[in-house]
Amino acid sequence: MKFAPWVLGSLLIVASAVASEAPEIVMGPNILVSRDGDVSHVEPILAVNPRNPGNLVGAAITSTRPEGGMACRTYSSLDGGSTWSVSDFPDQVEFGGGDPQVVFTPHGTAIFLDLAFGSMKDDTGRDRGGMHVYRSTDGGRTWTSTVDICCSNDHPQVVVDTTLGPHAGRIYVGTLYGYPVYTVGIFRSDDDGRSFIGPVEAANGGGEIGINVVDIQILSDGAVVVPYVDFEFKPEKAPKTGWTRMNIWFTSSTDGGLTFAKGARSHAIEVNLDDPAWRQGAGVPAIAADATSGAYRDRLYLAWADMRFGAPRILFSRSLDRGHTWSEPRVLDGEVPAGSRQFMPEMTVNSSGVLGLLWLDTREHADEGLFNAYFAASLDGGDSFLPAVKVSSAPSDHDGPGNVALAPDAYSYNGKLHLSFTSAASRWPAGGDYIGLVADRTGAFWPLWPDARTGTFQLYTAKLRVVEPPEPAPAAAAGETPPAPEPAPRVRAPLNDKVKLVFDPTRYDGETATAEIPVRLKNVSTQTIYPPIAMEVIGFGIEFDGEKVDETKIPTVVGADNGASGVGAVFSFDGALGTLGELAAGAISGPVVVKLKLADPLETPAVQLAVTGQLEQQ
Repeated sequence: MKFAPWVLGSLLIVASAVASEAPEIVMGPNILVSRDGDVSHVEPILAVNPRNPGNLVGAAITSTRPEGGMACRTYSSLDGGSTWSVSDFPDQVEFGGGDPQVVFTPHGTAIFLDLAFGSMKDDTGRDRGGMHVYRSTDGGRTWTSTVDICCSNDHPQVVVDTTLGPHAGRIYVGTLYGYPVYTVGIFRSDDDGRSFIGPVEAANGGGEIGINVVDIQILSDGAVVVPYVDFEFKPEKAPKTGWTRMNIWFTSSTDGGLTFAKGARSHAIEVNLDDPAWRQGAGVPAIAADATSGAYRDRLYLAWADMRFGAPRILFSRSLDRGHTWSEPRVLDGEVPAGSRQFMPEMTVNSSGVLGLLWLDTREHADEGLFNAYFAASLDGGDSFLPAVKVSSAPSDHDGPGNVALAPDAYSYNGKLHLSFTSAASRWPAGGDYIGLVADRTGAFWPLWPDARTGTFQLYTAKLRVVEPPEPAPAAAAGETPPAPEPAPRVRAPLNDKVKLVFDPTRYDGETATAEIPVRLKNVSTQTIYPPIAMEVIGFGIEFDGEKVDETKIPTVVGADNGASGVGAVFSFDGALGTLGELAAGAISGPVVVKLKLADPLETPAVQLAVTGQLEQQ
């Protein structure tokens, strides 16, 4: 029996979705979060509502400020990541800013925090940067400003105590302030983000060394763990070339952030400043704590990009005693080409104690410098990891045209007006200093990464699950094996009334008169759709206008799965389902690019389409 190429692809996907004898990572399609123009989006962060796993809120720095420059936006979804809405903020629109943070409280309140440039005045009347806090009680659709904190804080990190301990629900904000005595301080809120007290000093560099806070964690009894990284900042000491090291430190509080222990050094980050691979960006260290599971409760996990073994690799270490001692660092996933690099790690632990780790990796495109997002998971408290899976369905180019586009900004200093320029590629070549990863209450992981498959950093996500093999069913009788349940019969059916076409931003090449249209299918029915799922070109023109189509203006279809260039061209969506092997009710597929060579870019007839797939027989 012969199968069309798109049918063969579907059979492979269905086979991969069959239950395995070993745990595996199952991935949904890549979903485009940011749909607000061909502008760069960097430093993404993500949170999920503990009361509603379908409610996600993300944030990023974008070059969407009307007057030019960078500003923060939030993106919210109420349908499990299928669709997203965007929100702007007055301080960001007026002043610009950065360093966004989002969290949810146990009440289901979303908290958004940002830094805004020159948005406040200190006691002397000088313009200073402010830290602004907003609350949302409708899942991130609308926001209310609650408090503005002066002045000149940097790199805020926000965490919420979700334990049942004495400080349950308390929000902690760690920030850096006090140059030249670099100080990490902790603010706290006990009224669901309406007001904050602080800062309480957690650590400082004594005026001799710089420090910066990263990834604050909460342990099962409510203890607050504050990691920070040191660096040389004095001009006579700050290295410009050669090998150098930064150190990772930890301090903690057992009284709800009122006092902190003396900081202790855990690991060194070793880098070669002369290596272009390092100058392209690495990200800050990632820390995660298991505050809920039984077997691995209060384990701390640490990952960072390091060059001690050659090109940048993700190193991993863990602590079994709440951060007092740590295991020897090891390369997390070293089976990659020597010239490839790994960077920008992020970690989180789900309620079952599964550790998820996300990072960016050039292993498939080491010579070109293109990267993909990868994910690995540990089910045994960091002893071992499942094989890493590629999350992004297309590689990213951090030096693409949108990322190198200059974003102008103007400011006054010493009586002079300065015009400055920033681009995503120059300021954030790795897409920021951090990326987003959270776990919802069902145990699913949600990444949010800067994706430059179009040459411009956009925000993408995908739903990831770690699936363990089911327990074998008991035999019906001695020596007998119960028969496997018969799958419900499926029939091939037209889907035009069951799906909606959703379009990612299109691209047009004027020199070749070629349009690229990324198409997604959204299942608007109440039934699950199964592969093979195909979209076929069945004609051109609009039938109801009564006019005959000018055949000289009909576009040529390029890159169809069956090689056809006109009517009969077929595009398969089986590879756009991730590894799920289905399109559930309400779900959206990944993008399939329909490429058309236009005969006349100003007068292109409509393309008539028919979508078919399989449904369970009713």
